[in-house]
Amino acid sequence: MYSSHRSWTQLTLFLLAWFCLRPLAPGELALVHAGPTAVAAASTPTQTSESTELAFSILPDDGPRLEGQSQGMDALALQEGINAYGKGEWPQARRLFEKVVSQQPESALTPTAMTFLAETALKESTSNGNRLEALDRYKTLLRDYPQSLNAKRGEWRMADLYLSQGWHQEAQSLYERALSHNAQSPDGERALLGIGYTALALGRWRDAELTFEDLRKRSSHDQILLHATVGLASSFFHQRRIQDASAMYDLAYRRWPKSLRMNPLALGRYASIQLDLHHEVLGRGLLLQFYNLYPAHQEASAMLLRLADSLQASKFLPSAELFYGFIAAHYGESHQAALATVRLATLRVEQKVAAGNNPVTRNTAGLMYDHPSPDQSVADYLKQMQAIATQHNHDAIGSEALFQVAARLEQAEDIAPALIAYKLVADRNSAGPDDPWPAKAGEKLADILRPWMEAAVKSHDDLTLTTLFHRHGPAAERHYLSSPLLLEIAEAHDRLGFTTEAGRLYQLMAKGTKRPLVTEQALLGLAKVYLSQRDTAAARKVLERYRLEYPIGRFEQEALHLLVQTMAEEGDLPGLLHFCRAWMLHHPQHPERPWMYQQMAGVFLRLNKYEEAVIATEEAFKAGAPKTNAALLAYADLLAQMKRYQEAIDVYHTVVEKKPDQAQLQWARLQIVRGWQALKQHDRATVALAELGQTDDALVTRFSSSFHESIKQERQLPQEGL
Repeated sequence: MYSSHRSWTQLTLFLLAWFCLRPLAPGELALVHAGPTAVAAASTPTQTSESTELAFSILPDDGPRLEGQSQGMDALALQEGINAYGKGEWPQARRLFEKVVSQQPESALTPTAMTFLAETALKESTSNGNRLEALDRYKTLLRDYPQSLNAKRGEWRMADLYLSQGWHQEAQSLYERALSHNAQSPDGERALLGIGYTALALGRWRDAELTFEDLRKRSSHDQILLHATVGLASSFFHQRRIQDASAMYDLAYRRWPKSLRMNPLALGRYASIQLDLHHEVLGRGLLLQFYNLYPAHQEASAMLLRLADSLQASKFLPSAELFYGFIAAHYGESHQAALATVRLATLRVEQKVAAGNNPVTRNTAGLMYDHPSPDQSVADYLKQMQAIATQHNHDAIGSEALFQVAARLEQAEDIAPALIAYKLVADRNSAGPDDPWPAKAGEKLADILRPWMEAAVKSHDDLTLTTLFHRHGPAAERHYLSSPLLLEIAEAHDRLGFTTEAGRLYQLMAKGTKRPLVTEQALLGLAKVYLSQRDTAAARKVLERYRLEYPIGRFEQEALHLLVQTMAEEGDLPGLLHFCRAWMLHHPQHPERPWMYQQMAGVFLRLNKYEEAVIATEEAFKAGAPKTNAALLAYADLLAQMKRYQEAIDVYHTVVEKKPDQAQLQWARLQIVRGWQALKQHDRATVALAELGQTDDALVTRFSSSFHESIKQERQLPQEGL
């Protein structure tokens, strides 16, 4: 049954679309309205889309309830009042209802008359005073006749009035009260419906969804089900769950087609969702229905523009041209008219460029709407778009016009002006988030500049790379956020000395990308930037995050070295020592253990714990630390500092035998002299001093002379004593 109904629906929409989009005979109307414009305008809601969605008038209400029986004058007055109410004779109806209430307060018909009085006040005027009068009438009804049928209705009817005024908390309270008093009755279901629409008004989409789903399960009332289904679709729409929203709108359209068509907001959303789901034929048919039903609606031009865009995307270019021209001609100075002008001119110039030297065939739209001219040259088109961009300097229309200028220049391979135009669009931010063209211009800039930037990376041209990057305009990094190219860009900034910008790019990659390899390198780069800026606290946090997220990452060794360096520069020596010991405990076979022993030795030395420093150094050598000349000299210096001169001399001799560089050799021989002198081995000190020999280093020469004099004096001291 469903597939059959859907087939008939699609066939109907297809016939409607064919009728409205088929080639027109001369003099035939382009669009068919459902009725006169004045009538359509009268039926068009004046509220905004949200207020239309939440207005109490759309919720089902069977009106005042007739209850009680009487054979007296009160029954006659009530009947005459109801007749006047039905004819819209509000003063007469008010007089008759007040007669019943004032003259027959004990009558069984009084609750009905009082309810009609409240509704008459609302019908007479929508002013705030009349709403307050209606609320007072309902409050009196609830106080004096709490068990009447109209009192049960009055609870949720008062909530409707509060909701229409935007008093959401009061409406919520009254709806819940009505639900608690009539949980298993139609009045309870009606109150629950109001709770759902109150949740929509408050923007609590999930609460609204749950309420409407519950109501759809428990209610069998047709109108309640209709509004619950539309409300559920609306909650899905606001949550951007378009598949679920489409299913609900489709259900409402199949079961209550007339009611959905009479709801312009729901019909427009249904059409929009179908286009978003790429159901182009169905979506265009719904848009045509919307326009034919509501030609004077405030959203009619937007719906026609969406229809024209869909036709253009589907390559129905003559039909798209027809609708663009219609919008530009019939909607004057509107936003949609300006957009239609831009898109119509763009469509025509594309056709002209594609035709080359061949003349462009004039279609129906070209005959009906000749502005802009179908014969417009590319140069005139560019001037027109630039004029529109200047006129609409602060909105999306100007952005689109300028983007089309850039696209046309790019198509003509005029790259330099195209880049400038794209950059101007990318720099525009006055229209806010509703303007998609700056982002699109940025993407086009990225497409053009990316190959040049990759070439700059290969040639190690940091200056060109950074210059090209900043030609993208603001937020250029969003186009490369998950790309290794952004790492190269950040590193280029760092090498050129722009560490602040490099740090910003690394931060964005560390937060915004989901590619682990990029994030890993970004964290390491960010830590290096912080270290270069002497911000050791920030560098430490980043490195600790790296070790937590990438315990066996590609740069584990470098991160470990940087973390130890950071803690050392920070001056947290006890913390560093604790970290080194904990790391050694958890990594018994790690290849970095010798290096870690050396770091521990350095920490002990700074803490003036020389014995522990010597032990750590010796453990490092045992673990396989390379016995470089620098490492051996540091070890020997430490031994000498502890006055273990003989051991120090042996290590210095080892350095001398390894043929070190000149500075290391001179230092080792000087320390050997100093060691022998400290051991009172003057002969050996003299020999070592002779081995040092002459040098061009003035400082070494001074030390050598000083040691020579000192040895000479020490040799003479015993003789003077004798």
